[in-house]
Amino acid sequence: MPLTGLMVMKQARKYHEELNIEGECEYSEGWLQKFKKRHGIKYLKICGEKASADYDAAERYIDEFAKMVSDDKLSPEQIYNADETALYWRYIPRKTLTTVDERAPSGFKDAKDRVTVLGCANAASTRMLKLAVLGKSQRPRCFKGVTNLPVHYYVNKNAWVTREMFTNWFNNHFVPAARAHCRKAGLVENCKILLLLDNCSAHPPAEVLVKNNVFSIYLPPNVTSLIQPCDQGILRSMKTKYKYFFLNCMLAAVNRGVDIKDFLKEFTLKDVIYALVNAWKDVTKSTLKNAWHKLWPATMFDENEPADEDEMKMISNLIAYAKSVATENVNTLESADIEEVLNVDNDALVVHSLSDGEIAEMVLDNNKHEDSTGSDEDDDIVNTGEKTPIDDMVKLCDQLIGGMEQRTFISAHEIMAVYSIKERLLRQKPLLMKHMTLEEVFKPENDGHDGKPEDDGHHNNDDDIDLPSSPGSSN
Repeated sequence: MPLTGLMVMKQARKYHEELNIEGECEYSEGWLQKFKKRHGIKYLKICGEKASADYDAAERYIDEFAKMVSDDKLSPEQIYNADETALYWRYIPRKTLTTVDERAPSGFKDAKDRVTVLGCANAASTRMLKLAVLGKSQRPRCFKGVTNLPVHYYVNKNAWVTREMFTNWFNNHFVPAARAHCRKAGLVENCKILLLLDNCSAHPPAEVLVKNNVFSIYLPPNVTSLIQPCDQGILRSMKTKYKYFFLNCMLAAVNRGVDIKDFLKEFTLKDVIYALVNAWKDVTKSTLKNAWHKLWPATMFDENEPADEDEMKMISNLIAYAKSVATENVNTLESADIEEVLNVDNDALVVHSLSDGEIAEMVLDNNKHEDSTGSDEDDDIVNTGEKTPIDDMVKLCDQLIGGMEQRTFISAHEIMAVYSIKERLLRQKPLLMKHMTLEEVFKPENDGHDGKPEDDGHHNNDDDIDLPSSPGSSN
């Protein structure tokens, strides 16, 4: 039976009265967090996948997997797991929109804008591949002027995974990245690499996902919630860290006097992508290692890793921050509201089996999109418009460095990263001047640019990609 934190606190107050306990206790959010931590209670969501899990099949597969690893003499460096998860990237608790005058703002709908995120890491926790993000819009306005992103960006009308997209990711991104890591780790050239997958209908057959001695293997049906590594806390950790950042941004905006609905309009898909990349990098090695222990008990794991410690700390910090914000909309934010955000997309679909009619409709929609010469609010031409002058960017770097040096929680390494960017910008100035005529050199700044792209000497690598040129593709 579902229980919320509010229900637990109310029941505790009733027990306090019925048992005639002496002394007073507020049974507040602080009490609830300590109560949960003291007794090892964590938030669980009832879902069909867990209820229908096949425990016997999971036990059998654990033995089969161990035998396969032993027979092929595979190390944790050579074994990867990839999985997709849905993310409602602009969802906020309904309570935060409640005011004194009305129960919910008129004309406001749940912000369930979604993307699908594909994460992949190896069992040794030494290689986390760049995220693949699947969005709905081919050319969102926020991508205007952007030439590369720190993720592999794909497009689908409903942000669902397709076999075409997954095959593209496997051949063009996973295989080269996994092979390069094995060479770097000192393994035998062309050693065998395994990619462990669940039985999602968007994953092609195992015989299709084979390239350069890289193979895919599939878990049995109905065991992913029990033994698939990405389902044992890896993707959950990434999404929790993203949502912690998002809610902090919301509270900071409210604290500045920005209306929540205005904040949601300003928070774009580009913000989501960069926040997701940071959240993915912040997933700890302990989380990555421990996630493999159920499937592969022989792997080393951190027994001292406190389960859900970070999540509970994030909830407490958000509640404290909300109480410090003197705004009626958010000062009653409770753990149940935050847990709502953390769990709202747990069961959201990442793939859909299309009927013949739906496939035909998608083809027609794509054709219309390609034939259209106009643009709308969410679909604009990428790589157009004036670029920010290099001198302005250098000034911004100086301002950022000055502010970072005043903060004790920012490391010298992070400050040096901004210095490096500043130096790269300054190095481009002479290069640009070499290609300019005298008229262009003395041209007033307010006359604009000649429209030619600046060559910053930056080439695509495993950390930067070009935006896709057509739906369902990735460069």
